[in-house]
Amino acid sequence: MKMEGIRFYRCMLCGKAVNQQDISSGKGCPKCGGLRVKPANLRFFEKIGQIIKHPKVWRWGEDAKDNS
Repeated sequence: MKMEGIRFYRCMLCGKAVNQQDISSGKGCPKCGGLRVKPANLRFFEKIGQIIKHPKVWRWGEDAKDNS
């Protein structure tokens, strides 16, 4: 089964999690607007926040099986 992950970054100015969509749209960090980011692993509550923020990105159950 092939799994593709979503890459996350951490803002170097304020430390907030930033996803690839924020960077691609030119917004940068949603908190401070900074564009300096580094790759990072998310903390537990940051993962929950990203799932709530972008629910259509995450696929569960049958939708995930159809695309593999």
